[in-house]
Amino acid sequence: MCLPADLVIPAADAAVLSEISSWDGLRPATFARAEFPVDVVRFEGSSSPPVVLSRSKRAESLKALPATLRQRAEAAFERAARQAPFLSLAHGRRLGLLPAPAVMGVLNVTPDSFSDGGLYFEKSRAVERGLAMLEEGAAVVDVGGESTRPATYGEARQISAAEETDRVVPVLEALRKATDAPLSIDTRRAAVARAALAAGADLVNDVSALRHDPEMAETVSQASAGLLLMHMKGDDPRTMQEDVSYVHPLADVASALAESARRALEHGIPAGSIAIDPGLGFGKSGEGNLLLLRHLAALRALGLPLALGASRKAFVRRFSGVSESASAAERLPGSLAAVAAAAQAGAALVRVHDVAETVRFLRMRRAIAEPTTQALREGAAAR
Repeated sequence: MCLPADLVIPAADAAVLSEISSWDGLRPATFARAEFPVDVVRFEGSSSPPVVLSRSKRAESLKALPATLRQRAEAAFERAARQAPFLSLAHGRRLGLLPAPAVMGVLNVTPDSFSDGGLYFEKSRAVERGLAMLEEGAAVVDVGGESTRPATYGEARQISAAEETDRVVPVLEALRKATDAPLSIDTRRAAVARAALAAGADLVNDVSALRHDPEMAETVSQASAGLLLMHMKGDDPRTMQEDVSYVHPLADVASALAESARRALEHGIPAGSIAIDPGLGFGKSGEGNLLLLRHLAALRALGLPLALGASRKAFVRRFSGVSESASAAERLPGSLAAVAAAAQAGAALVRVHDVAETVRFLRMRRAIAEPTTQALREGAAAR
């Protein structure tokens, strides 16, 4: 299966179009206000410059393109419009992605994660929290045993695969005995993934997008597991913030994710089992994180379900105006703002610490957007 990294970048107005155009030194034609929104179509590896198409005139504008570019643009628009209802997982399970975005609960079984290190390090507390997140509305619980915090919070201690396995497997085993809900393992290591999948995990969340461990793709394929590929600069969280520069802030991320997805497909992992994540905070500046959030919808042109994790991160704290020592509760408003941006962009999955609050926020957002649906009927019945 071919997986091109051509992008469709929406622009709601002239100011946004100017920002997008600046990345390629493009000087687009002037569009009247009534012609917005427009879409900037960027062709990976092509000498042809990006094209800007008004949505109201898309069909006729596409006809004016050379045949090869027209076909690529039409294919990119088709991929961007896809909305997968679920992600296929190991053990015959599925992760439902509708109504989008579904919520992935973060469960760090570590003593040193950036926002909740040590809180759920003890097995019984971790299991209790995992089950509570499912009760609160999480579609999947993501268990991680290695801290991937940036140096901003002090360099995390490097641990062995054996120690990481010892942290996560007992928790996964206990959760699996208590629930049939989807479970995820957050790891870069194939050995840890194998043990976790045997213990009941269904999905592998690899922050290195298969670049850290050459055996990871085969491990996921053999287990028929789901795979979440996250973009990171390099493959080591301890050094990922040393270089946060990009030639093109969206295309560089898209190309790397597409390459990892191609590798997964070559190892027999079906497209219906793969999701992608741009990796906010992983080798990005604060401003770069905002840019990715603002233009997140562009990554939907890769044709794979899009996940996002901004919960409690340093840039959320910084731009929402709370102190470096801010509590989790103080970071929640900023985290929910990022969830709103993800939902607006059509993300399929959001990875969060505050499950109950996020589920309620999304429920209210949907009720506002669709006032004649079930929410109103339930309200009328209550009266």
